[in-house]
Amino acid sequence: MFGNTLRERSNDPELKHPFLSLPFRVETEMHGLILAATKKEFCSYMTKQLESGTNNEVGGLTKTYRCLVCIKHPDDIERIEHLVGHPIEHYVDVKSATPKVFVRNKPQSSNHEWSRCLMKITSIASNSTNFRAACVSSKYSDSNDFTLAHRLWGPNYEHPAEDVGVQYVMQVDVQLMGTKAPHQIRGQLAALGIPIVGDGPYGGGTCEMRMHRHMWHRMAVQICHLEFRLPKVGQEEEEEEEVKEEKETELVPTEEDKCVFHLNTAWWSEYLVDYERYLMASTGP
Repeated sequence: MFGNTLRERSNDPELKHPFLSLPFRVETEMHGLILAATKKEFCSYMTKQLESGTNNEVGGLTKTYRCLVCIKHPDDIERIEHLVGHPIEHYVDVKSATPKVFVRNKPQSSNHEWSRCLMKITSIASNSTNFRAACVSSKYSDSNDFTLAHRLWGPNYEHPAEDVGVQYVMQVDVQLMGTKAPHQIRGQLAALGIPIVGDGPYGGGTCEMRMHRHMWHRMAVQICHLEFRLPKVGQEEEEEEEVKEEKETELVPTEEDKCVFHLNTAWWSEYLVDYERYLMASTGP
């Protein structure tokens, strides 16, 4: 898809294999922003930024994930709110099968390879909604709660939220803190007792989407924010001419200028907005 677009934009009939690469790994279940490099120099620049740092702002790179998580008990809402801004640490057995094992304390005697995982919840809810969490339970006989549950998990379930053991859903923004373990966000949120909506292996149920005679599964997680330092051509002043020519296209980060990409909405945003509108209309002025 990307390759065909590049060929059309180039207006070069001889360009059969344009360069295209994804500088950082993105899981297939992930939605949202994707960074694609169409130049080898930029791909090399972003790779170095990812490898050079030890925290979320890697060489000036910031990546934020937006997730809709399952709340199984009302007390969990306040518990998660108290975690905002604080480092959350787990250890994962990277070689374990999915769902991978995430624990709070690293086992002292084990033959497994345990990797340290750090993340933080940066915020809760969104600019488009004013509530802390949305109810999806059908036990209150509220058609709005019931409708939201069916829109999230699929219309073919009789009691979709109850089948997963969920009473509420809550939106959280998450950042990794220098660690990149497989399934890290999914596993750490599940270890906190708030699996991502649609993440079946970790306890979030299955979200089925049906349209035009097709059916697919989706997960409520996306990259909503990307920020990195604007690259520039780096060139040393005192170098031999041959070396200078080789380094003319090497990119280095600028001191202050940044590239910022932000996605305000997710595939579930419309559902939450409709839910809030119904609440406002039913409660009155």
